[in-house]
Amino acid sequence: MSRPVLSLPTLLAAAIPLALACAFSGCARQDKPARQRQPQLLAVMRAERHRLRTEIPLPGSFEAYQDVPIHAKVEGYVQWIGVDRGSIVKRGQRMIVVFAPEVDAKVREALSKVRAADAMLRQAQQALNTTLSRQVEAKAKLNADVFTYTRLKQAASRYAPAIAQNDLDVADQAVAADQARVEALNSEIRGARNLVVSEAENLNAAKNLYNAVKTMRSYLEIDAPFDGVISERNVHVGSIVSVSAARTGAVKPLVRVQEVDLLRLVVAVPEAAVAGVRIGDRIPFSVPAFPDKTLEGVVARPAYALEPKTRTMPVELNYWNRAFDQIKPGMYATVRWPMTRPYDSVFVPESAVRTNLKGSFVVKIEGGAVKQVKVKVGEPMGYMVEVMGDVREGDMVALRASDELTTGERVSVRLASRQEVEAASKLLGAGAE
Repeated sequence: MSRPVLSLPTLLAAAIPLALACAFSGCARQDKPARQRQPQLLAVMRAERHRLRTEIPLPGSFEAYQDVPIHAKVEGYVQWIGVDRGSIVKRGQRMIVVFAPEVDAKVREALSKVRAADAMLRQAQQALNTTLSRQVEAKAKLNADVFTYTRLKQAASRYAPAIAQNDLDVADQAVAADQARVEALNSEIRGARNLVVSEAENLNAAKNLYNAVKTMRSYLEIDAPFDGVISERNVHVGSIVSVSAARTGAVKPLVRVQEVDLLRLVVAVPEAAVAGVRIGDRIPFSVPAFPDKTLEGVVARPAYALEPKTRTMPVELNYWNRAFDQIKPGMYATVRWPMTRPYDSVFVPESAVRTNLKGSFVVKIEGGAVKQVKVKVGEPMGYMVEVMGDVREGDMVALRASDELTTGERVSVRLASRQEVEAASKLLGAGAE
């Protein structure tokens, strides 16, 4: 006997009332008692206090210790040039000779004026000496006539009849004439001495003019101001040399001399890192030309003031570039600048800091409960990072901070090992990359 086949509408009509009855009556299942939720086990690490000592990469650029563009001071044309780009020069070495005929003419003219002034001085001095000799003769004659007059006067007072009055008057007039001659010579000597002084001043003026022109003549021979390298040359033999008082960048120098055995490494140190600047510190750096080498410079000239636009402080390091072919002016360097603090700071693992739209925080564990603590992140040091906020040395913080760990949540903890901390930091860095 075959079974009756039920249609789909018939089955639905029978199933729906049965399902509703079970839902309201609870005939199908019974509630089981909820199991107690176990606290989450967190790996934690205690916050530590350290003195920040780390390095930050900063860009730097090399400059020649001395960089002098050589311009002409006298117009003319290049008669001889003995250096070219790349030439190594020594202090005082002749580099360029400029020819200027008018300067040579001025030198000869000034020299002739010196000789003429010297001749006039000699003539005035000779005239003075002659007048002085005549004065000596006049004084000697005056003394003799005074002596004669005195003897005649004494004899006349004793032997009046023997001495004629006329002889006495003649002797008196001779004395008066001698005195007048001496006075005239004294006046002539004063004039001669004034003439000597005037001619001496003329000679000095002529010599000063000659020295000035001679100095101008020396500018035609251009020597190296210091030991260095010629990095630029813009003239050749026969080139016209002009003089520009402005010395602007539009006027190219004849040559440029750079001192390259000692270089300046200029670094713009950010405001947060200026506390560790000390003169004499040795700072490591590298250059793209020698990526496998670590070189060192010495802090020599900090600016001690920040530039308002960049909030950085320029610092110059000295680098002794003994081999000229090693470091060149204009090269860039990556400087490993030391970052220090004059006080201790609190550090936690880098993975213990979480940053979201509300800011940065760490998960601190107090009494077995979670507490999200907002912090300000400072500088990294190894696998740790500096934090500022309500975190003290010895506080337990979750090794891996998470938004899912909310304040008040109960947790159990275990101290993480150093290997776990380093691994978490490396994983965080790999995720950031």
